[in-house]
This record gives sequence, C-alpha cells and structure tokens, in this order.
Amino acid sequence: MQNFLRLINQKKLSILMLVLSDLVFFMLSFLAAYYSRNLLGENIQDFSIYLTAMPVAFLILVVVFYFFGLYEQKIRLESTSEIFTVIKAVLLVAVMLMAGSFLYKYDYSRGFVLIFIGFGLLFLNIGRYLNRIWRKYLISKGKGLHRILIIGAGKPGRRLAKQIEKYKDFGYQIVGFLDDNVKNSKVKLLGTVRRLATVIKNERIDIVYVSDPTMPHEKMLEMMTECGNLNVKFKLVSSLYEILAGNIDISEIEGIPSIDVKPQRANIFYRLIKRILDILLSLIGLIIIIPFWLFIVILIRLDSKGAAHFIHTRVGKNGSEFQLYKFRTMKKSAGSYETAPLKAKDKRITRVGRFLRKTSLDELPQLINVLKGEMSLVGPRPEMPFIVKKYSKWQRKRLEVKPGLTGLWQILGRKDLPLHENIEYDFYYIQNQSLLLDFVILIKTVWAVIKGKGAF
Repeated sequence: MQNFLRLINQKKLSILMLVLSDLVFFMLSFLAAYYSRNLLGENIQDFSIYLTAMPVAFLILVVVFYFFGLYEQKIRLESTSEIFTVIKAVLLVAVMLMAGSFLYKYDYSRGFVLIFIGFGLLFLNIGRYLNRIWRKYLISKGKGLHRILIIGAGKPGRRLAKQIEKYKDFGYQIVGFLDDNVKNSKVKLLGTVRRLATVIKNERIDIVYVSDPTMPHEKMLEMMTECGNLNVKFKLVSSLYEILAGNIDISEIEGIPSIDVKPQRANIFYRLIKRILDILLSLIGLIIIIPFWLFIVILIRLDSKGAAHFIHTRVGKNGSEFQLYKFRTMKKSAGSYETAPLKAKDKRITRVGRFLRKTSLDELPQLINVLKGEMSLVGPRPEMPFIVKKYSKWQRKRLEVKPGLTGLWQILGRKDLPLHENIEYDFYYIQNQSLLLDFVILIKTVWAVIKGKGAF
C-alpha cells in the first residue's frame, strides 16, 4: 500500500514543493525590492499597499509558470533550459502586472518594479536550483524512486532504457528486463515474462514498461490482470517510432498509453449521476419512440413470420443473467444463440431487419433494460452466456460494470469482428470511465446512427 501511495502522490508532492519554493523566493524578491528601493533614497508607498497586491501577483506567476511548463519534468530536466524558461516567464509576469496596474490606475513605483524583476529573476532561479539539489539528495538516499521493469530486451526496450536513464535525477531507476527470447548480456535480464509477478514482489517494482512489439495484446492484458493486486502501474509502448527516432522525453514517457491494473472502481458520485441520467434519458427516449413502436412492429410482422420482439438471455454486471429486449431482425429459422451477423448481406437477416440493424433501431427496446437497471446507456455490450463461459481471466473484467446500450466498440471497434474479439475497447472504458467519456460516446453514437453506420 505504501508503494502505491508513493507512486500516486510523488508527482503531486514534487509540484507542491516547487510551488512553495516559488512562493518563498517570490516573497523574498518582493521584500528585497521594497527595502532596496527605500535605501536608494526614495520613499515609496506604504508596505501594506504592495503587500495586498502580492497574492494576485503570485497567482499570476503560478499560472504563467504552469503554461510555460515549469511544473513539468521535461522543462526541468536541463538546468539551462529551466533558467531561460524562468527568465521568459518572469518577464511576462512583469508585463502583465504593469498592464494590470495601468488598467486599474494603480499607482506604483516604476523603480520598485524594475528592481523587483531583477530580484525575481535571481531568487526564483536560486529557489529552483536549491530544489534540484534537494531532490537529488533525497534520490541519493533512496527516497522518491520510480523502480522500473522493462518487458522486452530487444532494441526497442534497450533504447527506451537509454531514454529513461536521462531522467535518473527525477528518481527513474531501471531495475532490469524480462524477455522470453533475447539472451543479451548487455542488459540486466531478470528472467522470462513468466517470472513477472515474482520479480515485481522481490524487486519492489513501481512501473512496468511493455516494449515488446511482438507480444500479442491478449497476452499483455492477461499478464496485467494477473498482477492486478500488486499495486504496480503498467505502461504500454504503443508506438516505438519516437523511441527509435531518439526524441522521446519524460512527459511523453508519462503520456504513453497505459493501463493501471489496480482495481478501478468508479466513485459514488459518478455512479449516482450516471444512474440518474440513465433513468431520465431512457424515459425521454421511450416517450419519443412510443408513436413509432407499433409501426415498427407491424413492418416486422408483415415482412416475416414470427414475433416482432426478440427476448434474449445475456450476461450483465458481476455475471448475473438478464433478459435483453430487441426488435427481431433475423428470420424465425435462425438459431437464438448463434454468432451475430458479421456482414450486412447475411442471409439470416430479414429485409426490415437489415434496415433496423443499419439504423440501430433494433436496439431501442433495450431502453427498458436501462430503466430497470439491468443495463446502462454506455458500457460494454452484453454478451451471450455460452461465450462468457469461455472468457479468460482478463476478459471477465468487462463484467465489472453494467453492460451498455452503446460503447467504445460501437464507435471505434471493427464491426467485421465478433463482439468478444473487441474486448480491448471495453477494458479501456472500464479503466477510464467518466461522465465526459460517456457523453462523448453517446454523441458519437448518435452521429454514427445518423450517418447510417449501425451494426450489421
């Protein structure tokens, strides 16, 4: 637990220390400028007048520093780069303060401002320098380390290691490599990938980079799921071009698409708001489609024999089964639990059914499932029981949330593949679920339906 908390809070703590350092040396600059101006023989406004403006001035400085990247590691990597960036940021802050004083007709000493800029350039850089020394000292004592394991000891893995080595002053420490194939004496091999869990425990690993481009996605996800209780963060190198080109930096390393296999549970606020929206939007949807419901039923019955509605057993959250409602789109002779059509010209689909599937109108009765709480508007699509029985351990993660009327697979996945072969999209959704993501998926689903890109 302590390792996990350290991994989560370390970056925030580092930023907080920088902000506090900037505050201290910002105030020192102010005090030095005020008393220096008085020592030069000119009495300026009372100390309290300038002091009341300091909180606003410091807030402006923090915002400017943030947009100049001075709280990001990539800017702070090289001391010279950080110094010049601080100079540019402080000059901009000075311009903004003078502009604000002019607009608000605030009387101030020009001499004080110039001296304040000079001391600010000096003291803020001194503060950053001392912060750098303090950080190096802590790292030398083994504090604040990111212990890294790289899976893949081939060229991509070794080049990634060289890039990460540049950031050792920020606590990035490569412990070793795991690889099933490479036998390279130039790197520290800790064994094969099968030893992953053991190595993570024994070496107190914080981050695992998967840089083996030949490893199947299924194996990656299975591997991460098996280590789900070890409080380790996985980062997948999805594109190795930046590494091979040699222009990767620490922010890009932090931004590599990653899946944190720590059990992700949406907070109660998100779940409450999502349920309220499910009820409201499904009620509105049902009210809107009621006039068309009977018309669709008549068309289905006229087009082919059989009931207009199709009730199907599906697997929901935590493996519970429920009855899913749809408009029937396939012929009566089609088996209830056959694999879903992968082509629009599947002979099992009726003429009306083809239109319903293309426009996704066949899914609208599932608004009843949403209203009942068996489904949500957004989530992984519910699968048939006989397919769920074949799920591997990592595939069963999609059962951790309610199934949805639509999801990432519908807007991003390949429709020429069966649902159970697009589970990676569901895995991503579960790990990153949020109201914003749900909203984006709903909007894109509506747009896909309007463009006629429904299911087959």
